[in-house]
Amino acid sequence: MTADLLAVTPEIIQRYNRPGPRYTSYPTVPVWSEGYFSEDYAACLQKEGLNEQPISLYLHIPFCRQLCTFCGCNKYITNNQEIVERYLDALDQEIAGVAKLLGVRKKIAQVHFGGGTPTFLNHSQLRRVVEMIHSCFDVQEDGEWALEADPRVTTNKQLELLYELGFRRISFGVQDLDPAIQQAINRNQTVEQSWRTLETARNLGYKSINMDLIYGLPLQTRQSFRKTLEEVYKMRPDRLAIYSFAYLPGMFKTHKRAIREKDLPSPEEKIAIYLETIRFLAEAGYVMIGMDHYALPTDDLALAAKNRTLHRNFMGYTTLHNMAQIGVGVSAISDFGDSYWQNTKEIDQYMNEATEKKLIPRKGMTLDEE
Repeated sequence: MTADLLAVTPEIIQRYNRPGPRYTSYPTVPVWSEGYFSEDYAACLQKEGLNEQPISLYLHIPFCRQLCTFCGCNKYITNNQEIVERYLDALDQEIAGVAKLLGVRKKIAQVHFGGGTPTFLNHSQLRRVVEMIHSCFDVQEDGEWALEADPRVTTNKQLELLYELGFRRISFGVQDLDPAIQQAINRNQTVEQSWRTLETARNLGYKSINMDLIYGLPLQTRQSFRKTLEEVYKMRPDRLAIYSFAYLPGMFKTHKRAIREKDLPSPEEKIAIYLETIRFLAEAGYVMIGMDHYALPTDDLALAAKNRTLHRNFMGYTTLHNMAQIGVGVSAISDFGDSYWQNTKEIDQYMNEATEKKLIPRKGMTLDEE
């Protein structure tokens, strides 16, 4: 696969150089139907309650302290703790409502906190969310707990608490280590911050540490991104997720307001960054998985790829077999295998409806045999 990608020609690049939706599902999210799917979603939950297989649980924590201008995730910038507490009240109601419709205390094999910035939450709030899960579900003894973290706001004490609560996998958002590029995307983060959080997590005993990078950001070049890769190589995370930046000014206001198109690398330079990344990480001993993930040969992900037991869901690649994924929180996605559902993306609407004990999917897709 690596050799095939390295053989990509400029002609192929030009032919397919167009933005597209994320490949996390088929059909992709933009073609799902919009509406109010409370009854359909409730029926899916009731049906899943009869399934003896465990489930995967995704929780969306949308809060961030600062806006990163490249970000296309559903986020809410605030320092207002009243809003955070109100959101957690709504999340509590949604989790309880989902559990009630399932009709049984379902077993959970995988828990994932995404965002936003889950480590935006303070200690008592993190404990509270974990207690919400335990109050309604039975997490398997060998269940996988994972979360996304921002090195700029994640403290050593938080990492200790999260480990105590059961988290063993952590993904640090780094994106790029060049100060000029960080300034261009409004995300100032020193190399030392990344080193500190990664080393603390490693010393605490986290089983797998991932680092997220993005290529195609404003002011990036092959040379600048290679320097980032060289710094990352010294840190030696177990996994790397290296995503392509999609510039979508028609969809994201921050792209239009804060990022100048002329500052973006050309299509030729962007693919050169990508191919150079593949070469560098192959020489560094990482195994390429799919289009954008890499893992050390001893990591569970690389072993699963080698043994052909790798799976993918809305949270990314996983070593766990396919199971229903239930998403809770604003914009969260649920996947039942034969249908997909997404909660409202509007945080006020989410908080109002969840507090009133209403189910809030606003997009959905039921699959047929094709």
